[in-house]
Order: sequence, then structure tokens, then C-alpha cells
Amino acid sequence: MKKIIKRISTVMLLLVVAVLCVSGVCYFNELRTLLSVSLVEGTDLYTMEYYADYHFDEFLEQGASDNNEYYRYIDSMISDNISIFGIDISSTINGTPPDRACSVFTFRDQGNNRFLARNYDYKTNPVMILVTAPKDAYKSISAVNMNLLGFNNERLPQRMDVKTFAAPYFPTDGVNEKGVSAAVLQVNYARKQKSGSRTPIGVFAAVRLILDHADTVDNAIALIDQYNLYFDPAFMAQFVIADSTGQSALVEFVNGKMYVIKSDKPYQIAANFNNMEEEFDKDGYVFPDLYKKWLDESKVGAYEADKAGYVRYDFMYDSLYNSSGILSLDEGFELLENVASPDNLQYSVIYNLSTCEAVILTDNDWDKKTTVALSK
Repeated sequence: MKKIIKRISTVMLLLVVAVLCVSGVCYFNELRTLLSVSLVEGTDLYTMEYYADYHFDEFLEQGASDNNEYYRYIDSMISDNISIFGIDISSTINGTPPDRACSVFTFRDQGNNRFLARNYDYKTNPVMILVTAPKDAYKSISAVNMNLLGFNNERLPQRMDVKTFAAPYFPTDGVNEKGVSAAVLQVNYARKQKSGSRTPIGVFAAVRLILDHADTVDNAIALIDQYNLYFDPAFMAQFVIADSTGQSALVEFVNGKMYVIKSDKPYQIAANFNNMEEEFDKDGYVFPDLYKKWLDESKVGAYEADKAGYVRYDFMYDSLYNSSGILSLDEGFELLENVASPDNLQYSVIYNLSTCEAVILTDNDWDKKTTVALSK
């Protein structure tokens, strides 16, 4: 009897080992992806390299007309039907929106390297810097607000947490191997006119579309215009797009029409308001009197000023105008710090579009920056 039990145990063990080996072969890239998740010590920043197929081109064939459809697709298609257990981020997007307080600008340095800089001024939550290398698309680095994946300061991601498979579907900004960068900002109003039978996609999918397939600013704009873009009522948005040649554009949607605003200066600026609905003076300021009053009287950061979006815009404009759009990396971060929320800065990042690098910090820790490079 003991011999029989021993043989049965041995057979069962071999079966378990065989199943594990087969699973390892079938899901090798998925396992590599999960095992790559790492927390940068002393920060809220996670890094991940995505080796698996995230099926984004398949998504583009069918699209999604609202967030619920988007989440259902992600849940069913990520990594050959490995479930991400029904991601529900409706409380993040569909609830009461946070104060809109992001800032974006482009600049160059003395060596003519091109950069896109942004503050993501939202409640502190874990952030991911993600590297993707899809088979038939461009490699990219992107930042992901992990709250969109259902994580927060109480529910932190673990190394083998399958919800991280959804990360490629929620980029808030990034740069690809062609030196094309894109960032999304919340605004008061956005609506794109629906056109014929074009596939519907949302804001984050539009950023992923640019990172995966655009090789110039103009190409990125054309790609967006091929789709019916939907906006959640609590997340209207505009896009800043830039590339390594120095081209840039602010893309926004007012009264159903897509407006492409290209700067006539060597920098581009955005700060959470629809430019097509505002008037700028001859020098390029949107509220020069308000800005001058704030400069004369304020002892707080531009973020805290009355009508902060306009003051932040004029602050960035003033800094870039006076420097002819030329800043060092440190000066770029100094400008970001001057217009950042002192209490709700999830992350600040500067993308080098010429070298395809990202330098990122979290939670107002301006002395602790992490650099991630993308091999071309």
C-alpha cells in the first residue's frame, strides 16, 4: 500500500510540474511582464517592461464607444484572455473630477535636444513608468496613473498582480522611439464631431495610438482624426503633441470641430483651458493684467493663484519667452516646480524627444528623479 501511495504521489507531482512547465511556455512573456514590475525605492513610482502582446491593434479594429466598453475589451483581450478581474475605474473617471491643474510645455536645450515637460497635478497615487515594445508598432515609454487601474495608497500593486496587464491602455503621456511625444490635459469642454463609420476610441486610447503608430506631429494629428473620439463627461481633454524635429501642436475639440494650434514660437504651452475660447494679447499672454497683479502681490506659487490655469500659462509663457524657449533639464524642472501643486502633485516628467528618455519624480520630491531610457 505504501508503494502504491508513493507512486501516486510521484505521478501527481510530475503532473503538477508538467502543467507548470506548459503554463510557463504558453505564458512566458506574461510572466516576464509581471516579474518586471518594480518599485523605485523611496518613491511612489513603479517601473514595468511589457513583453506580452496587449492586442491594441485588435482593439482599434472594433474600438469602444464609452468607458464600460473599453474596460470590457481590456478585461477580455489582455494577454490571451488572462482576466484582469473586471477593472472598474468608474469612481476615478465618472465621479467628481479633481481640480484641473496640469501644466505642459515644450522647450529645447543648448544642444538642440527637444523636450516635453508636464506636471500631473492630481491626488497622490502610485505611478508607473512603462516600457512597451509591440511587434508591429513603435517602442515607447509612457507614464500611467495607477489609480486608473484600481490601485491607490492603500491598494498597492504586487509583482504578480495581473491588473498591471492593463497599463498600456492608460497612458497619460509618453514618448516613442521616433521622438514623438503626447500628453493629455483635462479641460472644461471637448467634443469631436462623429464622422461616418469611423471607429470610436477614448482619450487614453488616443495617446496609445500616437505612441504606437505616429512618427511625426502631423502624422499623430492625422491618426486622431481617423477615429470618432469620445470624451467622458468628467474627463474632457486636449492634447499636446511634439516631436524631435521641434514641431508641436495643441489639439482640442470645440463645438464638435478639431482645432490644431501650432505655435509660431519655439515652444508650446497648455494649462487646462480651451485656447479656442480665449483671447490672447499681441505678446501671447492670455490674462496679462491678472498675471502682472499676481507677480506684484503674490507670495504663493502660480498654482495657488486666482484663475490658476491662466496664471500658470502666463508664468510658463513668460519664462519661455524670456529664455527664447531654451532651458537646461534642471531649468525645465525648476519651471515645473514653480507651477506645480504643493499638495496634489502625482508626478512631474520631462521627456527628451531627441534621446528618447524620461526623467520622472513623484509626490513633489524634486530631489529624487528617476531616468528611464528607450533603446532605439
